[in-house]
Amino acid sequence: MTWRGTLPAACWEAREAPAIIPVEAESTSNGVFLATHTSIPILLRDRVDSAVGGTIVDEHNLRRAVEELPADQPIIPILGKSGTGKSHLIRWLRINLKPNDATRLIFVPKHRMSLRGILELILEHATSERAAEVRAKVAAASDAAADETTAQLRLRNELAVLVETRGADKDGTPEENDLRAFLASAEGLPALLGDLVFRRRLLTDNGPIARLVREKLSGKGSEDKEDAFGFTAADLDLSVDDVSRAGVDAASVASALASDAPLRDLAAKMLNEQLGPAVSEVFGIGGDDLKQLLVELRLDLQRQGLELLLLIEDFSIFQGIQGGLIDAITLLPTETLALCPMRVVMAVTTGYFVNQMPETVYTRTYKVFDLELPADMTAPFDPARFAARYLNAVRVGSQEIDKHRTDERPEPNHCQQCPVRDKCHQAFGEVEGVGLFPFSRTALDRAIRSQSKGDAFVARDVLTRVLRPVLHRDQTELDEGRFPSTGFESDFRTGALDILDNVEDQVRLRTPGDPELSERRVRMVRFWGPGHGPQNLHPTIHEAFAIPPLPDLITEQQTLPHRPAVQEPVLPLNGTQTPIVVAPPTPPPPTSAPARPSPAASKPTLVQAVDEWHKTGQLVQSHRNDLRKIVHTAVIGCLGLEDGYGGDSGDWTKARAEFTPSFDAKTSIALDGSALQTALISIDHRNVEDVRVLRALAWVNAKGSWEDVPQGDALQSLCVNRVQEWADSVSAFLLPSEGDDAELGRLAHALLSVSKALGIADSFKSDTLSRVRALFASPPKLADPVRPHMRQLQDRFVDPKADRNLLQQRLLRLTSYRQGAGKPLAIDLPRLVRALRDNAAEVPWPEHVPEQIRKAADDIQKRTTTLEPMLDETRRLTPDVSDLGGDVAQVAHALNTLLSDLAALGQSANSINLPALHDAAKAVKPSDLKKVTDLTEGLNAWSTLTADQRLRLMTQDERPALRIRAWLEPALEAVNALEQKLQAGPASEAQREYDETLQRLMAGLETLSREVMDVAGCEGGA
Repeated sequence: MTWRGTLPAACWEAREAPAIIPVEAESTSNGVFLATHTSIPILLRDRVDSAVGGTIVDEHNLRRAVEELPADQPIIPILGKSGTGKSHLIRWLRINLKPNDATRLIFVPKHRMSLRGILELILEHATSERAAEVRAKVAAASDAAADETTAQLRLRNELAVLVETRGADKDGTPEENDLRAFLASAEGLPALLGDLVFRRRLLTDNGPIARLVREKLSGKGSEDKEDAFGFTAADLDLSVDDVSRAGVDAASVASALASDAPLRDLAAKMLNEQLGPAVSEVFGIGGDDLKQLLVELRLDLQRQGLELLLLIEDFSIFQGIQGGLIDAITLLPTETLALCPMRVVMAVTTGYFVNQMPETVYTRTYKVFDLELPADMTAPFDPARFAARYLNAVRVGSQEIDKHRTDERPEPNHCQQCPVRDKCHQAFGEVEGVGLFPFSRTALDRAIRSQSKGDAFVARDVLTRVLRPVLHRDQTELDEGRFPSTGFESDFRTGALDILDNVEDQVRLRTPGDPELSERRVRMVRFWGPGHGPQNLHPTIHEAFAIPPLPDLITEQQTLPHRPAVQEPVLPLNGTQTPIVVAPPTPPPPTSAPARPSPAASKPTLVQAVDEWHKTGQLVQSHRNDLRKIVHTAVIGCLGLEDGYGGDSGDWTKARAEFTPSFDAKTSIALDGSALQTALISIDHRNVEDVRVLRALAWVNAKGSWEDVPQGDALQSLCVNRVQEWADSVSAFLLPSEGDDAELGRLAHALLSVSKALGIADSFKSDTLSRVRALFASPPKLADPVRPHMRQLQDRFVDPKADRNLLQQRLLRLTSYRQGAGKPLAIDLPRLVRALRDNAAEVPWPEHVPEQIRKAADDIQKRTTTLEPMLDETRRLTPDVSDLGGDVAQVAHALNTLLSDLAALGQSANSINLPALHDAAKAVKPSDLKKVTDLTEGLNAWSTLTADQRLRLMTQDERPALRIRAWLEPALEAVNALEQKLQAGPASEAQREYDETLQRLMAGLETLSREVMDVAGCEGGA
C-alpha cells in the first residue's frame, strides 16, 4: 500500500518524461506540443534600433502581426538568447497560422538541416527551368563536397587564399590598415593556415572550420549553440609550444597573435569576413545561388498568383550564404520585377541580429518580438503554471494526448481520476486544477533557481534540468520509498543554500539508527519546507514520501497550502534582472511582531564557515587556523597542564624538536586533508558529531557564553564530553608510561650536575628532597671573575637560553602533569625521587628522546668533569698559609704595633699606608684561614677525590682566599719598605732592638711573603 492506496506512489510513468519533454520543440507531436504550451511574455517593439520602451504581449499578438505584414516590411525577427523559447514560438506559429491556398509555407528547421537540405526545401516549390538548373547544380556541388576531411582542407586553403587576396581591401584607420596588411601578407594568416603545426589546431573537431563543415554537410545538432559558427579570438590564442615548433613565417605571426589580444580580434574578424565566399567556393553553391533561387521562386509564384511565407527556426544556419538570403528577402517587387509577396519570420539570437545584419534588414523589418525583457519591466508569468502543463502531460502520456487531439476532445487532466487529489493539491499545491506533485511551489522555485543562469528563468533549462530529470529518474525512487533522492539534492542544492545549512538543524531531523531516512527528511524539509528550520511539514507530504513526522517538532501551519508560506524571491525572466510575479505576496506580520533576521546574517562568521565546510568541504585557510586555535584552547583547558610551579606550561604547545611530543594547534589538529590519518585530533567535515562540536565551539567563542548560543545547554554537554575525549587522547600521546623513567633519570642527574657546578648547597646533600630542590634552585650570586674558566662554566648554565633551562622544561613536561590525589606539589615528587637514584644516571637514553636533549645532557656531563683549567686557576688563587706562624689576626696585630711604634719615632717608611693595612686585616674573618687551609689540603689530594668532591672543591667560595690576599699584599710591602729604610742609616741601641724584632717577624713571614709575591706576580698585582 502507498499513500495512493493500491496505486503506485508516483502518478506517472518515467518513460513518458523524455517523450513529453524533449531537448528541442520540434521533437514532439503537435498534440503534446499544444498540451504543454504556455504563454510566455514577449516584448513587442516597433523599431529595430530602439532598446527602450515596448509593450508586453503574447504569442497571439505575434500571429496577428505575421498575418498583417505589409509588403514593404516583410520581416519579423524573434530575438532572444539560447533556450528562451524562440523555436517554440516558430513551431506555435506553424501550427496556428492558417495559410490559405494562395500561400506557400517554407519552414527551415535548425537541426539536421544541411546546406543542400536548405536549398532543396526551397526547390520543392520551384517549377521554372531556372530552378531545374539550380537543382542540378546543388546535387553536383553536394556530391563533390560530401567528405568532411576534404571539405575542411579545402575550406582552410580557400580561407588562406581569400585572406591574402582580399583581407587588406578595407577602409579603416591607418593603424588598422597596417595591421590588416601584415595579417593578409604571405607571412601573416596565410602562413599560419598553411603551417603543419597549426593545421591540427585549426582543424580540431571543436574548431570553427570543422564545425562549419559539419553544419553545411549534416546540419546543426541539438548540442550545437545557436550563434553562428565562426572564428573567435580564443581560436587564435596560440601556445608557446606551438609557436616554438612552427615554421619561421608561421612562428612570427603566431608570436604576434599570442602577445596581442586586439590583433587576435582583428585576425578573427578578417577570417570571418571570408567565410561566406570560402563556403561558396568549397561547396559549389553560395549566396548568389540562393538569391537567384529565391528570386526565381518568387517570380514563379507570382505567375501563379501565390505568396511565400518563410519560417526560419535559426537564421545562423545560413552562415556563408546569408548574404543571398538577405538580398532575396529584402528585394521588393517593381514594375519590371514581378515578385510574389513574401513574409519572413526568423528566430535569431540578439547578438547575431544586432551585430551581423545589414541596414537593409532593419528598414524591411515590421516589428520586433523580443524574449529578453528589460530590467524596468515586469510580466505576469508563473513558473508553476509553466511546469504544471508538462507535469500533467507526463502523467497522461503522449499516446493519450494524441488520441484526444485526433478525436478533437479537450486535453485531459490526469488529476481528475486520482483518489488523493484533494489532499495532494492541499499539500503540494495546484494550478488550474493540475497538481504540482512531486514538487510544490516552494520546491519548484528552489529547483528552478538552482538551474538558472544569473537568477533568470530559461524555459529550456527548466524543462531539461528540472522537470525531466526528476520525472524520469525519481519515479522509481518515489515508488520504492527513497525520495527525495540523493540525485535530487545534488541537482538542486544551490537553490536552497541557506536552508537547513547547519548540522544542528539536520541533527534535529534525525531518526536514530536510520541514517538514510534522516537524510531524506532533511532533503524534504530543505526543499518543501517554508525555510524556518527543522519542523514537520503537511502530513500528506510526509505520507507521500514515506517519511514519518517527528513527535518533538512543530508542524507548519499553512492557511494557503497551495502557496508557499514564505514568499520566495521571484525570478527574472530570460537572463535579465526583471522580476516575475509568481503569486500574491503573503500578508505582512503584525507591527508588534519583530522581523525575523536572516539566518545567515545572525550567525558568527566562523559558524557560517563551519556550515559551509560541512556542506562542501571548502574552508579558507584563515578560518581553518582560527578553528584550530579554538579547539586547541578547549583541549588545553581540559588537560590542566602546569609548569611545575602551578602555572600554565607553554612548552606543551610548542611544536619544536626538543619538546617532542607536543600539542600544537597547527600541527596536532587536522580539519580534513591528508593529515587526518596522522594528526593528534582529526575532524572530518563528513563526521556529523565532530562538526557539531566544532560549530558549537565557534558559537561560544564568538558569544562568550553558552547562554547566548542556540541550544546552548545541550551543546555545552556535547562539547564537554567530546573535548574531554580529545584531551584524553592528547594526554595518552604526550606523556610516557608510568614505568618509563629512563629519560627522567638521565635528565635529573644532568640537572643535578649543573646545580653542583653552580655551587648550590642542596645539590651536595644526601636527602632527596634537598636534591629535588636543587634541580630548580636559583644559583648563588657569582663573585668577581677572578677565576675566568670557572665563571665561564657557570655563566653557560645561568643563561636563560642555556642547557639548564632546556632540561628543566623537559623534566617538568614529564613530571608536572601527573598529580596524584592529595599531593601538595605540582611536581610528581615520588616519580622524580626515583629518578634521582644513583643507578639512574647511567641508564641508556630511550630512542624517542630528541637529539637536542641528549646532546645538552651529554655536554653538561663533559663540562662538569673536565675541570683541569679550573684546578690550575684555583691553585694560583689559594695562598700557602702554613708558615704564617699563627692566626692572621694575631700576626696582623703584631705588625700594626711595630709599624705604629716606628711611626712614633719617625722611622716608618713614607710608602706604608697604616690605616689601609689595618682595614685589610680587620676584613679577614676568623674562619678564613681554616677555609684556605682546607682548600689547600683538597688541592693537594686532588688525584684521590671523586667527581662530586672535585666539583664541590671547585665551587667553594673563593672570598676567604681573596680577603687573606688583600691583607698579605700590603703587609709584605710594608715589611719590605721598613727593611730598606733601617738598612740605610747607622744603628743605635734602640734601632738594634727594633731590628731584632723585625727580623723575628720577617722570619715568620718570609715563606708567606714569597708565596704572596708569586701569586701577585701571576695575577699582575691584583
